[in-house]
Amino acid sequence: MASKKQAGKRTAQSLNISSTTTPTKPVRSKISKANSEENIVDQSEDGETINLKSIHDMMKAMMKKLEKLDSIDTRVKTVESDLKSVKESIEFAHAEIRELKKDNENRKKTDETTKERIEKLEKEKENEILNKSVIDLKSRSMRDNLIFYNIPESKDEDTTNIIHKLLEEKLHLEDASKKIKIDRTHRLGRQKQAAEKPRPIIAKFNFYQDQARRIFVSTQRN
Repeated sequence: MASKKQAGKRTAQSLNISSTTTPTKPVRSKISKANSEENIVDQSEDGETINLKSIHDMMKAMMKKLEKLDSIDTRVKTVESDLKSVKESIEFAHAEIRELKKDNENRKKTDETTKERIEKLEKEKENEILNKSVIDLKSRSMRDNLIFYNIPESKDEDTTNIIHKLLEEKLHLEDASKKIKIDRTHRLGRQKQAAEKPRPIIAKFNFYQDQARRIFVSTQRN
């Protein structure tokens, strides 16, 4: 029995010795490593959560910007459409202005032509009035005149005496040189050659009544 007790003591001592001499693995280091790994996982998960939120915020901001861009694009398209309409309106206005200029030029030409015609008509009217006035004046002045044809012409002749003699001899007016006063007489036209027909004599009587009493035979004219 004594030997068994001693043997048991020895075994216990050997166990104690072995426990003191044999190195043991630190248990706490494993726990701390596990804890650090958990911390890393937590930090990475937290980081992923932060990254997803920031990405979500970025996407949200981008969507807002895209919406703004869409709105700007719509406005730009509206402005472009308005500019196109304005351009078309300007082109239409330019076309109308060209037509108006063309019409104005044609109207100016027409006005000039009308003005020329009016001036021409006015001149013709004035000329007509002047001609009528001249004819009237001539008629008034010629009413006291008589033209005698086929009276022989001689050099240095007295046409007044010739007319008075004609009135006495041909028209049988006695004392014509005394009763009928003649203001003046002369041959019409240039002096002709001897072989040509005599020039007519025009006589201006002092009183129209004296002329009215005279009868001139037109058949004596050539």
